[in-house]
Amino acid sequence: MMTAMQWVRVGVCGLLALGPMARGQAAGAPAGGASAAGEVGSAAVYVDENPKEPKVLKLDGLEGSVRGLGGDGLPRATVSVFTEDGHTLVASMVTDKDGKFRFSKLDKGLYRVVARIEGLCPANVPVKVEASPLAKRKLVITMVAKDIDTCSYGVAK
Repeated sequence: MMTAMQWVRVGVCGLLALGPMARGQAAGAPAGGASAAGEVGSAAVYVDENPKEPKVLKLDGLEGSVRGLGGDGLPRATVSVFTEDGHTLVASMVTDKDGKFRFSKLDKGLYRVVARIEGLCPANVPVKVEASPLAKRKLVITMVAKDIDTCSYGVAK
């Protein structure tokens, strides 16, 4: 049984560049309403710096926020969704002024959510989008500086 809050830590491993987007520019618009098309560019690459494989977070949909260690929302973070199998880019967007994001047209299934901000350790969070009694939970990604003991992580709240 999944607890109300399940932590996923991400750490240090590697980088993999990828080709064109699989389903267009973005599957949803950022929460602030700004268009994500053309704003994500080369920041939408698959990155996995997890020292060990984090647990999969089960969510009813894919929306949430990117935050700093102090809890403040981080605007202009690139949040990308990749397939679990093959790490093909599905959609990517930039967070709004409050650090919020929302992908509204994702099929049920396993994905990797990668969040990146220049100078901070990237987050790589495995999620399973499914019909769930935990439908009200959102993904909260906490970004931390590179080269410290822990790296960026995600939690379902």
